[in-house]
Amino acid sequence: MCRLGASTMAQFTGGDDYQAEFDPKAYLGYFKFGEDTLGEKYLNFALKHYCKTFTSGVVKGDTLIDIGSGPTIHQLLSACESFKEIIASDYTDWNLRELEKWLKNEPEAFDWTPVVKYVSHVPWKGN
Repeated sequence: MCRLGASTMAQFTGGDDYQAEFDPKAYLGYFKFGEDTLGEKYLNFALKHYCKTFTSGVVKGDTLIDIGSGPTIHQLLSACESFKEIIASDYTDWNLRELEKWLKNEPEAFDWTPVVKYVSHVPWKGN
């Protein structure tokens, strides 16, 4: 089992405008299954290819650092079997706060359960 942590890059050169304008909750609306949206089509495509990449055995190691994670974890789920530690980082405090809500299982956290279940069942593994 891997450990997921979050860190901020907001202290680097002036991200105040972007930090104030980006709404992670609105963005997370694109990551829901069962609504036949462009976001769901993206998820199907991306998750399939993340799975193929990380289950190939070619991409593996001790630590994976995801730079610019945003408020999402979908890109990291298939990597959990290939890395002991995963570090998610982002430019904005708001995105990291969303990740922390999920890590702490807070009630207002985005529900990644359908995506996690989808990845864990790997319907396209080996295709």
